[in-house]
Amino acid sequence: MLSLDTARLQIFPCRLPLLTEIYLRHPHAAESLQARVPDEWPQTELKEQLPYFIELLQHDPMAYPWLLWIIVSKEDRQVIGDVGFKGRPDKNGTVEIGYTILPVFRSKGYMQEAAGALVAWAFCQPGVRRLVAECDVTNVASQKVLRRLGMQEIKTTGEMLYWQLRNTQGL
Repeated sequence: MLSLDTARLQIFPCRLPLLTEIYLRHPHAAESLQARVPDEWPQTELKEQLPYFIELLQHDPMAYPWLLWIIVSKEDRQVIGDVGFKGRPDKNGTVEIGYTILPVFRSKGYMQEAAGALVAWAFCQPGVRRLVAECDVTNVASQKVLRRLGMQEIKTTGEMLYWQLRNTQGL
């Protein structure tokens, strides 16, 4: 299984069977991840996105691994959140990142670590030229993560801030 390893985390992309297990809250998901899956995960937003991800992978298997990645703490082998993309890179080489972390694990640098690993992975993939993100203007924690990733705020529309990071690794 493809995974990214950081000092404290393992990050796993989800294939269709694992996405389905997560959506159905099937106990085999924990076995697949070799981690405990807390009752409070997935959070509401991800629960709502799972049917879309499942359908997308059913019709476009090449969307893997450009969707959901699960974040597992190495210390206690527990799912602590998720990070991922909203689909494959577009024709201009742009991919959008998103993430959530369970409240008990916030403000400990985990998301910076996980998102940083995923950004580095993405920029090593052929044709990826730019990473974008959006966050609510009131989400100060997410803004800090995006700034620490090196992203630049490019515009504000209503309640949303939009960010980008260009790939400078020789593309």
